[in-house]
Amino acid sequence: MDLGTRSRRRSFEPGPADGVDSLSALPDDLLHLVLAWLGCAAAAACTGLLARRWRGLWARLRDLAFRDVALPSLEAALGRVALPPPAVFLLEIRVPDENRPPAGAGVVASLLRAAARLWPEKLVFTFPLGLYRYPTEVDLPCFHRATSIALERIPFVLRAQAARGEFPALQTLSLKGGEVDLGALLSLCPYLRVLRLKGISLRDYSTTTVHSASLQELAMEDM
Repeated sequence: MDLGTRSRRRSFEPGPADGVDSLSALPDDLLHLVLAWLGCAAAAACTGLLARRWRGLWARLRDLAFRDVALPSLEAALGRVALPPPAVFLLEIRVPDENRPPAGAGVVASLLRAAARLWPEKLVFTFPLGLYRYPTEVDLPCFHRATSIALERIPFVLRAQAARGEFPALQTLSLKGGEVDLGALLSLCPYLRVLRLKGISLRDYSTTTVHSASLQELAMEDM
């Protein structure tokens, strides 16, 4: 009786009857499509628990979204992404409100540099509300391949320096919250076409002047 019971239990165990993992046998390109469908880098990384074949595959996705990753783990996760080639198309980092950084401007600056090393074509970077209100400056690294950048709730003064290079491919820039030296930033974006500003503090409160030969659309709200 015991043997029969054990035999019946085994027959209901999940997995292919022949013991072959057909899914893991698929080529990398198809597995990448499966992981991309998850829409979350953290969820894609967890698939490495299924089989050794899946480990590290998430790091070669072209679209990477980090939405529920604890802030202390974000930079380490970015460091595991395979450097180009292949290049990252979309890099989306949304720090949850419950994850507050243990340090100040250094955390923001370090994460921005880690993101820039991946050479994304499109960057979305969002921090929690009410994170910091200190007037500490943070250098904005150059994203040489980025055609679109959206920075939301960056809690420090963003500073762009010519010595760090231009943003030669940038066409759309969206800034929400924080403080920025707009003149210095625009001087490094020779092909910028769309500029959206919301809730931004500018260095010169008496006047706002935008100099750009390429700009076609300018939206300013709650300045």
